[in-house]
Amino acid sequence: MNRRLIPAALAACLLLLAAPLQAARILVIGDSWGVAAGPALQQVLDDNGNDDAIASIAVGGETAANINTPAWLQQITDALAANPDADFVHLSLGGNDFLGNWSADLSQADEDQLVASILADITAIVDHILEQRPEIRIFWSSYDFPRPLTILGEPIEVNQASIRFSEQSRALADAKGDALTYGDFNGMTQVVYGFDGVQVTPYDPAVPIPPGDPSLPDPQYPGPAVAFADPIHLTANAFLVLAEQQYQQFYETVLGFQINAGLTDAWYNRATSGQGFFITVWPASKLMFVAWFTYDTERPPADVTAVVGEPGHRWMTAQGSYSGDTASLTINVTKGGTFDSAQPPVTRNPDGDGTMTVEFADCTEGLITYDLPSLGLAREIPIERLYADPENVALCESLAE
Repeated sequence: MNRRLIPAALAACLLLLAAPLQAARILVIGDSWGVAAGPALQQVLDDNGNDDAIASIAVGGETAANINTPAWLQQITDALAANPDADFVHLSLGGNDFLGNWSADLSQADEDQLVASILADITAIVDHILEQRPEIRIFWSSYDFPRPLTILGEPIEVNQASIRFSEQSRALADAKGDALTYGDFNGMTQVVYGFDGVQVTPYDPAVPIPPGDPSLPDPQYPGPAVAFADPIHLTANAFLVLAEQQYQQFYETVLGFQINAGLTDAWYNRATSGQGFFITVWPASKLMFVAWFTYDTERPPADVTAVVGEPGHRWMTAQGSYSGDTASLTINVTKGGTFDSAQPPVTRNPDGDGTMTVEFADCTEGLITYDLPSLGLAREIPIERLYADPENVALCESLAE
């Protein structure tokens, strides 16, 4: 294969020392973009009121090929052992392998072979992590359109190759399921910063393009000069922007409060005592069931009676999946039937009768949002435990941590 290495000034990443290990929730593994991700993500977590810590074994200039060696894989094993609370791995790899061996004169077959080799190394690294900690989740981040790297090709050639690499990286992540998530940030700085119309190089647009312009990202242009400290690396501010987007795409949900079995209980709205919800959480299948005990929208006439219960009583059920702190459920109204009897058989709308979202702030407070479109009813209901049993709350808090 024709692999032309780019000059050292472009191939070498920032040779920054990895941050010392500490008990952490996120472990960063990778290259110089990983080195920068550690402090940038930590600041973003702090800014968002999250006190989780980050540890890093990222080293500038590293490649997936080098990390997929016994010595480096042992470092990963040791780092995971030193951080038993790490639930997530932040992976920044593949850029040096790709840019160090790619050029515009590569045939498509040679490019495919190069990408396949890189993805094979990434797969081996991911599999090694999951062998140590099967429950861990891995977030693999892409890079961004660089400044002009003319020794490799025109910006549009480099950027389109980067997009192709990301497409195949995403396919690998999809094949791994929930264990591996790929974040594609190609063109991110173009969208965030736009272009000021100053041609630092002939490849920069000669007219201003504002941030967020619908024409962006545009692979014919390089990354904006204002966002780059050198042809490959972002400025400290741009790395913070990237970290914020990584947080929003992946970490914001998974680092927040987690629904768990300790939430199984009776819940109600203090303002409407006498009605409420029985909520059941099944963590193994990530499912939630809600029984909703309430009343009709209007009181029945005084002469309407019931043999069992009260004429105005109404009950509905809702079920569905949850992720993070939120469950998305389908409401069902069960019709027909008589007390404690199989006859006549009950009926349900196969499409459901509405939707319900259950969002928990913590182990004692939540918010139910319902929508019953056929009735024109939609509202939010703040909920709390009917009885905050100390053991139940302690169980929930323990599982959430």
